[in-house]
Amino acid sequence: MKKSIQLSSVLGLVFLLGFFFLIGGIYQETFVRRFDETVVHAITAYQPRELTRAFIVITESASRPNQFIAFAVFSVFFILWRRRWLEPVLLGICLFAARNGNELLKGIYERRRPSLHRLVEIGGYSFPSGHAMISIGFFGLLFYLLVRQIGHRWVRWLITAAGCAYIVLVGLSRIYLGVHYPSDVLAGFLAGGSLLLFFVVLYRLVFFMLKHERNS
Repeated sequence: MKKSIQLSSVLGLVFLLGFFFLIGGIYQETFVRRFDETVVHAITAYQPRELTRAFIVITESASRPNQFIAFAVFSVFFILWRRRWLEPVLLGICLFAARNGNELLKGIYERRRPSLHRLVEIGGYSFPSGHAMISIGFFGLLFYLLVRQIGHRWVRWLITAAGCAYIVLVGLSRIYLGVHYPSDVLAGFLAGGSLLLFFVVLYRLVFFMLKHERNS
C-alpha cells in the first residue's frame, strides 16, 4: 500500500473520531438542540401513511435479524462460490465491533430518546444511533466488498450509489420515526464511518500481504 494512502486513511480516521467526540461533548448545548428540533420538524412535517410504512420497512431492513441474514448470505457467496474466507471473516468482525461498540458508546453517553413524534416503540439509549452506525459500518463494508468483485464500471457505480442511498435512508428513517435526534444519527454515521474506513484499510493491507505471499 502506498504511504500517501495510509496517511490519508489515518487522517480520515482521526477526523471522523474527532468529530464524533466533539458532538458527544456538545449535544446538550442549546444550539445543538435547536439544530435537532429544526431538522426533526422539517422531516416530520409531512407523514402520510405510505411514507411511514416505507420508512418502517427501511429501518427494519437494518435491524438485528436482517444484519445476520445479510452476513450469512454474503458469507455463503464468498465461501462457496468465490472460495474466499477473508471477506466473510472481516465482515463478521466488523459486525461484532459495530454492535458491541454501539452498546458501549450508548452506555457511556446515556442520552434519552426523543419523546415527541415517536411512531414506533423502542427502548435503550439514543446516542449514537445504532442503525446509522451499523448501516455505514457493516452494510457499507458489505457494499464495498461486493463492488470489488464486479468488473463492469457502471455496475460498480450503480451498487455504490444504491449503497449510499440506503445508508442515508436508514438514517432518515430513525429521525422520521421519532426514535433518534439528528445529532444521534450524525454521530452514528461518524462512528460507523470510522469503522468502515478502518476495515477497508485492514482489508486492503491483508489482501496485499496474501497476494504478495502467493506471488513470492
